[in-house]
Amino acid sequence: MHKQDIQNILQAAQSSPRHRFGQHFMLDDNMLETIAAAAHLTADDLVLEVGPGVGNLTAVLARQAGYVLAVDIDGPLLQATAAHWHTLANVRWLHADALAGKHCLNPQLIATLIELRRTRNLSQVKLVSNLPYNAASPLIAELLVALWVQSRAPTPGPLPLDCLAFTVQWEVAKRMVAGPGTRDYGALGILLQLLATIEILRPIDCQCFWPPPKVKSALVRIIPQPNRFAAIPDVLPLQRLLAALFAHRRQTLANAIRHGLHPENLPRVLAKIQAIGINPSSRPAELDPSDFIHISELLPA
Repeated sequence: MHKQDIQNILQAAQSSPRHRFGQHFMLDDNMLETIAAAAHLTADDLVLEVGPGVGNLTAVLARQAGYVLAVDIDGPLLQATAAHWHTLANVRWLHADALAGKHCLNPQLIATLIELRRTRNLSQVKLVSNLPYNAASPLIAELLVALWVQSRAPTPGPLPLDCLAFTVQWEVAKRMVAGPGTRDYGALGILLQLLATIEILRPIDCQCFWPPPKVKSALVRIIPQPNRFAAIPDVLPLQRLLAALFAHRRQTLANAIRHGLHPENLPRVLAKIQAIGINPSSRPAELDPSDFIHISELLPA
């Protein structure tokens, strides 16, 4: 797809690239193929694409997967894009925000995925997207948290999400894979690493997009690891703990707990933490991901 094609769809939508939606449309056809290839798509796959924009990646996905659910918050653009790609018979265009809140997936999105997987007789669900910059981190985190929640249900979960392949800002990608003691190590990366394996497949130059973003991007692949889920007693307190501690990342663990969580009996909590071999004088960024699981078990609900 050329820049003029993108502009034509935008003109039909009476729109322009919207900064508040993080819209940067990919121009590079080879990169579009590379993104799709990262997910190893088959005809048995239901693909969730968040932020299809002008639909150029959607068209690639539709050729390789069984069905595509393309979800966009920008209603006028989605309508114009759907009209442009009206010949794609295996695509559902859904006007919705993928997130119902900062820590909640949109129930309409989940219900539509469940319906499509059942009616189209598809086995796996895969996220493949050129993600809007402003939605990437919370969306990826909440999809993995949803998998953990499904793992605790008495019957198998309805959405067997087994691969996430997406573009994201380079700095966000570095945070996803960062290890202890590094500047980029934080709440997002720890949560993802406890639930999945993450790899940065390649950098993406700004000029692959229009309008070009001010920062480079990365292609990232995440493979959920259900065998790790059992090690986390409750993922929701773990999320809250990580957010609280890394809001005070320069402080010691003891002070970060004091200022971020306000426990009623801090000395007792710190004594329990020290008893399991974690130094309360450490800083949060010095701890291994598994340490945060143990700390979350010791803190009062």
